[in-house]
Amino acid sequence: MQRNKPAVEIFDDLPSGSANLKSPDLSAGVTSITGENISELFGRRNLAFVATLSEDGSPHVTPVWADMEGDLILINTSEASAKTRHVSKDPRVGISLVDQSNPYNMVTIKGRVVEMTSEGADEHLHRLAKRYLGIGKYYYRKPKDKRVIIKVKPDKVMGLSGHPAFYFLGYLPRDEK
Repeated sequence: MQRNKPAVEIFDDLPSGSANLKSPDLSAGVTSITGENISELFGRRNLAFVATLSEDGSPHVTPVWADMEGDLILINTSEASAKTRHVSKDPRVGISLVDQSNPYNMVTIKGRVVEMTSEGADEHLHRLAKRYLGIGKYYYRKPKDKRVIIKVKPDKVMGLSGHPAFYFLGYLPRDEK
């Protein structure tokens, strides 16, 4: 029996790219991910994994709290972090986010840092702490730690949304002859 491949959509931008989606392959149990789905993923307590490029070109991957504001992805970090140093030299980043309640809902993004700002970074960190920790203040911050918001504009977005039960249906035992 041949297994169906999941429908994967690639957008040039988000969320406006969701208007021109190809028809999803519903036989595979997945649907195309839309800009609205992506905003919902970033609006929940899902960790985002951010990849930056080190000075030697090797990847540096870190789980972070992330947020969306319009079409931009916001990452709050320390001004002294490796992420901040890396994107100051090379603005290219990769971001992968998986829905913690359904790992078959996911998005992967290639993008560029378009701005780094400390303006509003403390308030942004407190909003993220409320979402991710359930409290309105981030208590683990070092006193001299200056916060910065890294704003990423997506260039390419790939994602899928599927019910996990459909994937188990694709793994049927082979007929032995």
